[in-house]
Amino acid sequence: MNQKTPFGMLSIPSQTPQSRIDAILRALEWCESLLSATSWTKRSEENGISLLRTINHRTINVYPLEAAKMDLGLETRFAANHLPVQIDDESVCVRAVKRKPQPLHTDMVAGMILLLGGVDFNPAAVPETMHSILTPDQRHALPTAPRRQRYVPGQPSTSGRIFLAEDRILNLLNEHGHDVFHVQFEKRDGTLRNMTARLEIQKPSDGHEAADEQPPRPYNPADYHLMPVIDLHLNQHRNMATDRVTWMVIGDRILSTESAED
Repeated sequence: MNQKTPFGMLSIPSQTPQSRIDAILRALEWCESLLSATSWTKRSEENGISLLRTINHRTINVYPLEAAKMDLGLETRFAANHLPVQIDDESVCVRAVKRKPQPLHTDMVAGMILLLGGVDFNPAAVPETMHSILTPDQRHALPTAPRRQRYVPGQPSTSGRIFLAEDRILNLLNEHGHDVFHVQFEKRDGTLRNMTARLEIQKPSDGHEAADEQPPRPYNPADYHLMPVIDLHLNQHRNMATDRVTWMVIGDRILSTESAED
């Protein structure tokens, strides 16, 4: 199906949900309506219609119809998942922050038009890959990004949950070294993980390799209150936090704290 838009004809795949088509067309109309209230102008080019403006002697072009093609899963001349933006005829890498649901590229282009539409704009809101349009004074005045704190493994939990004593967990694992067990523990990101697992097999003393023996690690997991295990549902090597166990079923033992969740 071909659909007329303010930026040219758009070929829409037959299986596209109507709700998505409507959202894309609304965003294109938004891009068109912004022209009357901003400093952008429309220009016809060999590759289609672009919106253009100049900031600090740098020419910026955005291509709303190309964004619509991306939203429809069609091939474009721009890199996948990037906004169709150019500075002095060179494409720049501008992408949305990773999140779900992913915003429409056409909506993000409209947002770019609005962001850079006036004489005055917030330099701090300009994507880092487009900082070349800023003056030296504007770049110098940009706020310094907060330094990412170095992750220190094995730090105590700050969630407020109650955990089983680590020495008790280690003793049970030692007593039932070949048994399958069920466990819930707090991951380092603060979320709870349920796992059906068994301990990894230690490397045999004869030097022969076992199919599921411990893979080489650049650190000692025990130093960080971790125990290498095999996740039996995933059939993959994982680490279990031995200092953050909320419940455990192993052998004939069932242990739980009030922080355990179903």
